[in-house]
Parts: sequence; structure tokens; C-alpha cells
Amino acid sequence: MAGYTDLPFRRVARRYGLYYGTTALIDAGALVHGNPDNATILHRGEEEEWLQVQLLGSIPTDIRTSTRILRDGPWHFDALDFNLGCPVRKVIKRLAGAALMKQPVRALECLKEMRDNWPGVLTAKMRILKEDDPEPTIRLAQQLEAIGVQGLAVHGRLARMLYAGPVQAHIIRAVRENVHIPVTANGGIFTLKDAQTLSEETGCERVMVARGAIGVPWIFRDIATGNVQPISREELLETMTYHVEEMIREYGEKGAMTFSRKIISSYLSGRGLPHELRAQVVKVSTWQDFVELRTQLTTCPAQVADFHG
Repeated sequence: MAGYTDLPFRRVARRYGLYYGTTALIDAGALVHGNPDNATILHRGEEEEWLQVQLLGSIPTDIRTSTRILRDGPWHFDALDFNLGCPVRKVIKRLAGAALMKQPVRALECLKEMRDNWPGVLTAKMRILKEDDPEPTIRLAQQLEAIGVQGLAVHGRLARMLYAGPVQAHIIRAVRENVHIPVTANGGIFTLKDAQTLSEETGCERVMVARGAIGVPWIFRDIATGNVQPISREELLETMTYHVEEMIREYGEKGAMTFSRKIISSYLSGRGLPHELRAQVVKVSTWQDFVELRTQLTTCPAQVADFHG
């Protein structure tokens, strides 16, 4: 979700019922060394009632310092989450994210630094360690609980699977049954049915939506109400426009329009648009370019682009 879950993304999602939001991953080393991107990642809207910050790293001293920065800074986050689940290669190569699960001693050392220096709610996100044996995943989850983690999100795939293949719901269920802290089920949620199925199969009352919200923020409304509500062309274009406007507000027009291309594409994906129209997205460089594209989307024949899916 890096590059997506910024303040504009969350503002759109909150219009559709998101409450428990989280920042994009922030690297502990980047915090320690004052990376200029930190301000964008950590920008919290004044209207956001609840926001969790998500920390990544594998060096205990960096974890200690970055936790104190987050504790003493101006953001006032409601919870601190430690990422043990990111499977991206550049993260794995640094022995962080999902790679840290295979070094439980260091992982626990990092979490102890967080627990000792963070006065609020502390959570962690992890992946499963084996598909056919829940014991290794249960053991790590219990160690996290023992050190003071108060909530755990479990992605039901191995790190090497990235985001492909079936979610091993039985492993998530086994974790839930063997710890005393809340467990959130994660993995493969793109529809209301996906969320309901994963909740039923794992026994978890809580599910985490990630990639399934990109270009589909109304998934939160569907899950909250338990009903799929069709999206009209007008609502889709209004939501997309609001998202782009918030991007401009956050980054300025020049930066926002470059960042917005992938956002616009995500809203239009899978809607049967002609190639010529979809190709125009990569040429959007100004607000006026976007307005012209939106006008074409407004007038294109309904039978060409079904906006009700």
C-alpha cells in the first residue's frame, strides 16, 4: 500500500465509513535521519478521529529512537503498529518486514524497544510461517502477545507468495484460538463477500482491507452495512474528482497530477473503457487535463463503460 495510503486516500475512504485507518509504512531509519518524505507519510488530518502509524525496521536502536520521535512529535497517533508482514523485496533484503519473522529474537527485541518507549496501544502485523502447520505462526504470535502487543493482524499467506494464492484461513483461526488479544484477519479482501467469507472461516470479528480499497473506497460502506450498493457513473466520477482535488491540496497541482495518474487508473480499471480513453490517463499533467478526461467519461456511452459494477 506504499504510495497509496496518504491523507487524500484516507479522506476518500472515510467518506465511505473507514474509521480505523493507518498511515503508509514509515521506515525507522528514515525517521532517525530526517527523511523529507516523513512529513507526507505522517500528515494527519484534523478531522481524523482515529489513526494508527505503521513502523518498519529491524535495527533495535533505530526502533527505539523512531518510537520516541513518534511519541514526542506533534501527530498524536492513537496506536503504533510494527510491520512483520511486508514481503516486498527491498524490505526483505534489509531483513525487515516479513523477513524479521524468521529472526524472532531480533523481532522481539525491536518490539520490546517499542513497548518500553510507547505509552499507548501497540499492535503488530505478521504473515503466516507455514501453510500446513499452524504451530510456528502460533508460537510467534504468543511471543508477541507476551512482550506486550495488544492486537495482531495476520495475513494468511507466506511472504514468498506476496499477494497471490489462497489465504490460509485455518492458520489465522488457529492463531486467534491460541492468543488472548484481538486478531484481525487479512488477505484477499476485494469484495463484501470476501470479507464475510474470511471472517467466517477464521472466526475473526475484525478484517483488514488493503489493496481491495484502491479505486474502490466504497468497499468500506459495503462491509459496514453488509450490502453491496451499486455505484453510479455520477458517484464514481464525483469520488474520483474529490480524490484528485485532495491530492492537489496535499501536494500542489504539479506533483499531485503525476501521483494521481495511478489513482485515476484504479477508479477506471475493469470498466470496459476503450483503449484510447484509458491511454489518456498517462497524459494527465494538469487539472485541466483531468477535467477534459472527466468530460469524456461523463459522455461516453453507458454500454461502452458500465459504471454500475
